[in-house]
Amino acid sequence: MAIAEMKKLRLLALRKDKARLLKVMQKLGCVQVVEQADEAFPADTLSAQKLEELQKTIGRLDLAIARLSPYDMHKPGMLSLPPEAGEDQVTLAEAGRGDTMKVVERVEEIERTRGELRTRENRDRAQLEMLRPWEAMDVPLDKLGETRSALVWAITLPQKNLIAFEERIKALGPARIDPVSRVRDELNLLLAAHGSVREGVEELMREHGASIVRFEGVQGSAALNLDLLQGKLKRIEEVRAQLQQEVQQLAGHLPELRLLRDVEALERSRLEAGQRCIDTRSAFLMTGWVPAEKAEALKAALRKVSPECETEFLDPEEDEKPPTLLQNHRVVAPFETIVRMFSTPDPRGVDPSFVMMPFWVCFFGMMVSDAGYGVVLGLAAAFVWWRLGDRGLGKMAFILTMGGLSTVIWGSIYGGWFGTTPYKPVLDPMNDALKVLVLCVVVGFIHLVAGMCMSAYLSIKRGKPLEALFDQGFWLMILVGIPLILVNGTLGGIIAVIGALGVLCTAGRRKKGIVGKVLGGLGSLYGITGYLSDLLSYARLFGMGLATGVIGMVVNILAGLLWGAGPVGYVLAIAVLLGLHTFNLFINALGAYVHSCRLQFIEFFGKFYESGGRDFAPLREDTRYVMMSREK
Repeated sequence: MAIAEMKKLRLLALRKDKARLLKVMQKLGCVQVVEQADEAFPADTLSAQKLEELQKTIGRLDLAIARLSPYDMHKPGMLSLPPEAGEDQVTLAEAGRGDTMKVVERVEEIERTRGELRTRENRDRAQLEMLRPWEAMDVPLDKLGETRSALVWAITLPQKNLIAFEERIKALGPARIDPVSRVRDELNLLLAAHGSVREGVEELMREHGASIVRFEGVQGSAALNLDLLQGKLKRIEEVRAQLQQEVQQLAGHLPELRLLRDVEALERSRLEAGQRCIDTRSAFLMTGWVPAEKAEALKAALRKVSPECETEFLDPEEDEKPPTLLQNHRVVAPFETIVRMFSTPDPRGVDPSFVMMPFWVCFFGMMVSDAGYGVVLGLAAAFVWWRLGDRGLGKMAFILTMGGLSTVIWGSIYGGWFGTTPYKPVLDPMNDALKVLVLCVVVGFIHLVAGMCMSAYLSIKRGKPLEALFDQGFWLMILVGIPLILVNGTLGGIIAVIGALGVLCTAGRRKKGIVGKVLGGLGSLYGITGYLSDLLSYARLFGMGLATGVIGMVVNILAGLLWGAGPVGYVLAIAVLLGLHTFNLFINALGAYVHSCRLQFIEFFGKFYESGGRDFAPLREDTRYVMMSREK
C-alpha cells in the first residue's frame, strides 16, 4: 500500500555517449524522460530525420507481418508467452537488417502485383460481362458502326417494346433487326439499315427506349474475344497462385521480421526520449523522474557507461506533480488495474490497492455465491494465469482466480453447488434471507469504516491529526456507537452522543461566526442519511447472490423435466445443463465484477481517494512480439 517516492533526475553528459546512456536506461526501465523546451537550443534535426525513417520502417515491417501472419505455420496460441530474445539474437537481427528488409521489399512487390492483378481482373471481368450477351453474333465487333450509305448497330431494347419497334422498323424502309440474346427484360439485337433512314431509326430508338452498345477497341467477334478474356483470367489465377505459394514460403521469415520490428521499436523509443533532451554540439542535458530506491543503482550504471557524466537527484518542488508508481506485493499488484480503471492516484495521496483487494474479492464471491461455479471459474482463470504470469491477460486471470476462490468459500457457506443444495448450509439466502441481508449490510459497514480510516490515515500522514479526529474520528464514534446500542445501550449511547457533539462542534469550524459554525455542524450531522443510503447499496450483494442460486435452480428443474423424456431427453438435458449453467456463470461473474468495482469506486473511494495522478511511464523494453531476456 505505497506510492513510490520519486526523485527528479538531472543528467549532464557528452553527446557522443547519449545513445549508450539511453540504452542503459531502457534496460533498467526506471527513468521517465521529461520534455524540455529551450528556444536557445535548436532541435536535433538529425535525430528527427532518423526517427521519421524508423517510423516508416516499422510501418513497413508491421504491414509485412500482417500480410504473412495468416500463413504462419507456427502460430502462437492465445495463452502462449512470446519467445525470448537475448543480446545475441538482437545483435544478429541488427546485422541481418538488410536481408530482412529484402523480405519486406519482396512482400511489398507481391502486394503491388496483387493490386495490379485485381485491377486487370476487374477490367477483364467487366469486359467479359459486356461481351457475353453478344457471343452468338458472328459479326466482327470492329465492323459495327455507320458509314455514309449504311449503319450496323448492336442495340439493347426493352422486351415489351419489341413488337411495336419491329413493325415501325419494317415500315420505315430498308432496315431490319435480328435477335442475338436476352438478358432479363432486355433484348440484345443487331440492327442494319440504309443510311438514308438513319434519322428515322434514331427517332424510333428514342421513342422505344433502345440504346446503342459501343465496343471501343475490340477486334474480331464476341466469341473470339470471350475466349481471349477467359485465357487472360486463367493466367491471372495462375500468377496469383504462384504469388500465394511464394508468400507461404516468405512466412518462414516471420520470426526475423517480428524480432527486427521490436528491435526497431526499441530504438524508436530511445530516439523519442532523446528528442526530449536539450542538446548542444558536444553535450546534452536530460531531466526525468526516477523512483528514489533506484537512484543509486541508476547512477552507478550510467557512470559505468560514461564516467564523465554528472547526475543529480532532487526532491520534487511543492508545485510539481511527479508521476505515480504503485508498489505492492505481487498478490496485490494485479488489483492495481482496478484502481487505474477509476483513476491514477495523486502522487501525494494514498494507494488503496492493499485495503481494497480483500473487500473486492469478498464482494465478488458473495455475488456469484455458487461454489461449483467458483471451482470452474477459479480453475480456468488459474490455468490462464499459470500460462501468462503477470503479462497481458495474466493479471486479470489472477483477479478472477481470487474471485473464484472467494466464490467457493461463500458458495460453501450458502450451500450452493451448481444450483443445488446438497447439505444444510450455514446461511440459506432463500430461507434465511434476512440473516444474509444483515450480513451484507455488516460487511458494507466494515467497508465504509475502512474508507474512513483510510481518510484519517491520510490526514495523519500529512501531519494533521486533529483533522483526522474532527472529520473522521467523531463520525466513526457515531457509526460504531449506534449499532453498539443493540449490544450495550449505555456504552453505545455514550459513544454515539460524544461523536455527535464532536461533529456538531467541529464540522463548521471553517465557517464564519457562531451561527455559521453551528449551522455547519447541524448540516454535517444531517449527512448521516448519506451513510444510511450507502449501507443500502450493499444489499446488491444479497440480491445478486440470490439471483445466481435461483437461476441455477431453474436450470436444474428444466433439465430434470427433459431427463424424463427418454434418450432424446437425456441429450437435451445435458445440453441445457452445460449451456445454461455456463451462461449463468458468465453473466453473473460479469455482473459481480462490475458491481464489485462499483462499490469500490463509489462507496469506498468516495471517502478518501484523491485522483488526478499520471502513471509512471519509463523508457523501457516495451515490445510486441518478443520478450527481451537481458541482464538488468
